Amino acid sequence: MSRFPFSLSAFLNRQPRAFYGWRTGPCKTSTRTYARRLRADDSIIEAEWKGQLYSWKTIGLCSIPLIALGLGVWQVQRLKWKLSLLDEVNDRMHRRPIALPLKLTTDDVNRNEYRRVLVYGVFDHDNEMLIGPRSYEAEPGFIVVTPLVREDGSKILVNRGWIKRELKDPKTRPESQTTDPVTVVAFVRKAPTKGSFTPNSDADKGDWYSLDLELMAKHTNSQQVLLETIEPDSVATTIYNIKKGIPLGVPQQVDIRNNHLQYLITWFSLAAITGGMLIYRLRRPRGAASTIKRLRSQSGRLL
Repeated sequence: MSRFPFSLSAFLNRQPRAFYGWRTGPCKTSTRTYARRLRADDSIIEAEWKGQLYSWKTIGLCSIPLIALGLGVWQVQRLKWKLSLLDEVNDRMHRRPIALPLKLTTDDVNRNEYRRVLVYGVFDHDNEMLIGPRSYEAEPGFIVVTPLVREDGSKILVNRGWIKRELKDPKTRPESQTTDPVTVVAFVRKAPTKGSFTPNSDADKGDWYSLDLELMAKHTNSQQVLLETIEPDSVATTIYNIKKGIPLGVPQQVDIRNNHLQYLITWFSLAAITGGMLIYRLRRPRGAASTIKRLRSQSGRLL
């Protein structure tokens, strides 16, 4: 007689009962324990393993750590790219200013973005454009963009900076309306992207809600080149400019968001957690009752 008289078919015809294990109180019999008590062969254990391995829950749980791991690796690459970009921007910003050529191409703008440049010309205040509303330290106001007429008569757009809402009318800020030639120290910038919820600007009405470089250049007959003036180092000068309506330029340190490290930690943590859940599911003993129910359903037998 075989040492294991109960086979898979015999296992299916038995009904597991509750028993008292080493834990306090009754617990449900696991498939392995129940098969061992019946001295059944290993086909029952194999059936249990295949049932856990090839279930939809296991397949779905396998996909989560793989996807999270892939996104984590992608964020590692993005973090390296962002750190390299920050180093390049920081290097450009600390180079000595250069004279801006009269004729610029898109490649020149891309190559010199965040580079300080010197530009000589006269501001065309008649075509001044106010973008807004924009706030500065919780105070509402506008961004002033003015064409600068250069030596050869060509124009470029200069983002001069922020002014208070009360000084929207140029007559209230005469010190910002100088007609003398000026030398501007500014950053070269690309055209910013308009937000999806930002309304379209109306050049005919003078309503500007975003810095639409193409539309502004067409409206003022300027080159599609954008410069941003730099705010003064002195706090006293900054306070004076705000009070008198002289536009406040951008900070000398440009803040570029870099959240890729947080994303990286999030995705790898999710991969580790869901991977642990997957291992726990595959190693957790399955109840004998559920195994019998599943095997009987597969074999077409009635419960």
